[in-house]
Amino acid sequence: MRLLRQLATIVAAATGPAVTSTVLTSTVVIGTVTIGTVLATVSGPAAAQSALQSTAKDAARDSWPDRPIRFLVTSAAGGGIDLMARLLAEGLSSELPQRVIVENNGSAGGLIATRTVAKAEPDGYTFLFTGPGMASLPYVYKTPGFDVRRDFESVSLVTRYPLVMVTTPDVPAKTLPEFIALVKKNPGKYAFGSSGIGGASHIPLEAFKASAGLDMVHVPYRGSGQTTAALLGGQIHLVIDGLAPQLPNIEDGRVRALAVTTTERSPKRPDLPTVAETLPGFAFPMWVAVFAPAKTPAAIVERMSKAIAAAVKSPAIAKRFDELVVDPVGSSPKELDRFLDEQLAFNKAAIEKAGISIQE
Repeated sequence: MRLLRQLATIVAAATGPAVTSTVLTSTVVIGTVTIGTVLATVSGPAAAQSALQSTAKDAARDSWPDRPIRFLVTSAAGGGIDLMARLLAEGLSSELPQRVIVENNGSAGGLIATRTVAKAEPDGYTFLFTGPGMASLPYVYKTPGFDVRRDFESVSLVTRYPLVMVTTPDVPAKTLPEFIALVKKNPGKYAFGSSGIGGASHIPLEAFKASAGLDMVHVPYRGSGQTTAALLGGQIHLVIDGLAPQLPNIEDGRVRALAVTTTERSPKRPDLPTVAETLPGFAFPMWVAVFAPAKTPAAIVERMSKAIAAAVKSPAIAKRFDELVVDPVGSSPKELDRFLDEQLAFNKAAIEKAGISIQE
C-alpha cells in the first residue's frame, strides 16, 4: 500500500487536463528492499492506473514469496506421491523464506486438483504436485476441464522411480510369463486393482492387458492403501504400485513381485525382471512433477525450479529418496516440457488402444 500511495502521489502531480505525455521516474524503497525505478509514460488517468497496476505486479513478483506457498497434491494422504510432496516441502524450507503447505485432493484420479490449479491465480502461491495422471487425464475424460499445454507452466520434474507388478502367493504363477499364461487360460476370472480410473496405477495395467492379450476385470479403489488391502484380502489378483511401499510386503512374502515397469532393472532389486523382458517395448516409469498455473511470472517459475533442484539434491532429502527407491531429478522447466511431450504421446496411444473413456 505504501508503494501504491507513493506512486499515486507522483502520478497525480504529473497528470491533469493539460498533460498529454509525461515521463515519470522514481526509485521506490520499501524497508531495505529497493523495488526499482518506475518508468511510465502517462497520458491521462487510464494510463496512470495501468502504470500503477503494472508496477504493483512487478513489486509482488520481486518480493516473492512473502507468504506460504500451497502444493495441491493429486493423491490421497499417505500415498507415495503425497510422501514425496511432503519431503520436497520439507527440503524447500531451506531454499525459500516461506513454508510450503501440502494439500491433498485425489478425487477422480487427481482431476479435481488439476482443474483447481488450472484456474488458480498465477501469482506463484499455488502449484500442482502431480504424477502420470497429468499425461493421461486429458485422454481419459471427454471433457477434462483443462488443457495441459494452455493452462499450465512446467516447473520441474522432481523424481522418477520404478513401479512393480505384484500378485499374491495364492495365485499359482511365480513369474510374469506364468501369470500371463494363467490368465489366458481363465478369461474374465482374474481382476486387477487401481487407485482410480486414468491414474498411474491404472493406465500401465491397461497397457499390459492389451499388450499381452488378456481378459481381466478392472476394480478401481480410492488410493493405493485400499488397493493393497484388497490385494492382501484376495479381492483382486494384480496391482501396480511403487517399489518402495511394496518392498516390506515382498520381503515378508505377503505378495509376490512379478516385474518392474522401467526399461532397466532396479538397483534395489536387480533380481526382479522388467515387463519389457516379456513384452518388448513396454515401459512405464513412475514420475512426479510440479506445475504452475499458466501466466505465472517466468521469474517465479525459474526460482521455484531452481529451489526444487537444490532441495531434491541436498544430502538429507536425497538420502530419504534413496530409501524410497526414488531417483531425484530436479529438472529445468524446458526439460520437463520435453518429458511431458513424451508422456502425453505414450498415454494417448495406450488409452486409445485400451478404449478407456469417461464421459463426465
